[in-house]
Amino acid sequence: MRIWHQSTTEIDSLGVYRDTLVAHAKVVLGNDVDLSVHGMPTGRYLGRAPSDALGNAMLHHVILEPVLANVLQAEKEGYDAFVIGSFSEPFLRELRSAVDIPVISITEASLFVACSLGKYVAAVSNAPTTAWMTRLSVQSHGMDARVLEVTAIDPPLHEPALAAAFREPAEAIACFRAAAIKAINAGADVIIPAEGMLAELLWSNGVREIEGAAVVDVFGTSWAYADMLVRLRLTSGMQVSRRWHYQRPDPDYLRELVPQLSGGSK
Repeated sequence: MRIWHQSTTEIDSLGVYRDTLVAHAKVVLGNDVDLSVHGMPTGRYLGRAPSDALGNAMLHHVILEPVLANVLQAEKEGYDAFVIGSFSEPFLRELRSAVDIPVISITEASLFVACSLGKYVAAVSNAPTTAWMTRLSVQSHGMDARVLEVTAIDPPLHEPALAAAFREPAEAIACFRAAAIKAINAGADVIIPAEGMLAELLWSNGVREIEGAAVVDVFGTSWAYADMLVRLRLTSGMQVSRRWHYQRPDPDYLRELVPQLSGGSK
């Protein structure tokens, strides 16, 4: 099985993050699944932090547009699933409408699995803008009744600071714990680290629970979720519905209409 993991960071400049993802995937998936990690082309953010830039709807669309081409490239190259490795959850409806392979959102998968671990969930992000995007996703997935709150650590940690925190993680972990404990005291049974680098920092440092509340392994959950959907597609014929929300035009028509999407990017 082959899974395309799509980060929205310029991941080639974040070697420690990429390396942690690869090692993490081996633990979760073993040797039976090949995970290929992809990110945005270098310089895509023009030196800005993704957590800041992606809060603007126009920038979100323009910066992340390569993801649209990449899902077509992934299917064309024979990948079995495509994982959106970002809580910004770019183009989820569009991606599922474009290909037959399963498209997994780490936000959606984490929310659904968290509801099997506890009654009430809280999401703790790295910065207010990312928390705001996550809150919109919670609403779009109809999860308001199960998610008590979506908040951010204080002070915020953007991607460069998070990358540095892999070398000295104590302060970042303490900030996350402080925010999580507030949510737990308000009734949360499960905590979702709602930002990819933050989630990997916690996973690589063994943060699995806080005061008895489960901490979701968001990437492990999403890769396992992808593995499940691929196997169900192969064994049970289950696949994305084409009736309404994810209607799909003739694949050839899609490529003829938008020929530039037949290529790929980083």
